[in-house]
Amino acid sequence: MSNIYLINVLATQDLKEIANYYTATSVEAGEKFFRQFDRRCEQLVSFPNMGRSYTEIRPIKETCET
Repeated sequence: MSNIYLINVLATQDLKEIANYYTATSVEAGEKFFRQFDRRCEQLVSFPNMGRSYTEIRPIKETCET
């Protein structure tokens, strides 16, 4: 079963540039890149807390107004 995920608009633009690069250099390598990218995205959907937190580098700001 495939998980559903959304890609940010800016990330989509970057992915289009990556696809254009691979189209010009190596379609096979591009297909491998996008298979791995898709696999990683599905892992993140399945395990959203995977990885480490970087809040100590850039704290999450509260959106509450006082």
